[in-house]
Amino acid sequence: MAAAQDPDELLTSTREKANFQRLARLLICGGTSLMREIVDHLCLPSNLPTILKTAAVEKQLKAAKLTKPQWDCLYPSPGVCGESADFDVTLLFRLLRTIWNLTPPATGWDALPTSTDESLVADLVRIKYYRNSVYGHVSQNMEIKDDKFPKLWKDISEALLRMAGQISPTKKIAWQNAIDNFLKDPLTSEDERNAQELQRWYRNDIEVKESIETSANKVIEGMGRLETSVLEEAQDIKDQLGGELKTTSQDVQSLVREEAQGIKDQLGEMHQSIDRLSSSADCRQAGRHQF
Repeated sequence: MAAAQDPDELLTSTREKANFQRLARLLICGGTSLMREIVDHLCLPSNLPTILKTAAVEKQLKAAKLTKPQWDCLYPSPGVCGESADFDVTLLFRLLRTIWNLTPPATGWDALPTSTDESLVADLVRIKYYRNSVYGHVSQNMEIKDDKFPKLWKDISEALLRMAGQISPTKKIAWQNAIDNFLKDPLTSEDERNAQELQRWYRNDIEVKESIETSANKVIEGMGRLETSVLEEAQDIKDQLGGELKTTSQDVQSLVREEAQGIKDQLGEMHQSIDRLSSSADCRQAGRHQF
């Protein structure tokens, strides 16, 4: 059995713990705030209710498989639409992908984009990726070693600054100053809460993805059994036709192929639906604090 760690050692502030808290705040506050500002930049808050009430947009959002809490946040009551200030990072990301039809980087929604891809969508994906990367460096003490911190800080900061630059040059300068100041400023109790929020954000994402994968596997297994059943029935038809009618073997084989193709088409549609469900689990709930 491993020796228990000293409580004083676990709770004492260290550079490594400070590293984690700074990166957590950079991701939670910076990522959520800038994503919200990008939504507001693409669509003025005063115009958002009109867009959300559009039949075409409602259809897009229904196809995006939003969760009930997300749907309630967008449409809290009949005839009333929510405000971007109330949307968490997950919902903001879904709106950007759905309403504004963002397409994933060449590396997809989950992998780190290439260093040469500095598009807005690539930086949105980077925020999610670095969230996982930062959490992946965490031990039970919630620490990040000094040799890991500079690159993570640089990569996350650069992604946030490019996002700010999408809004305006002035916004980018303001965020550059805020990020530089935060790196030097003393930490507060608020930063500890950001660290805990990052942990909860990550765990929510994992739990949702595991739930989706479990449901997806059950659906795929069911479709597989259906495909086998149809093929067996088609073979029975072939056997019956061989003894009762003058249908050629080529005709029967054609029938089997058509039945099998129909099943494959259904499986393809089901996989697409599963992909949409999986992508809705990106970047679970973030805090709303500011630098």
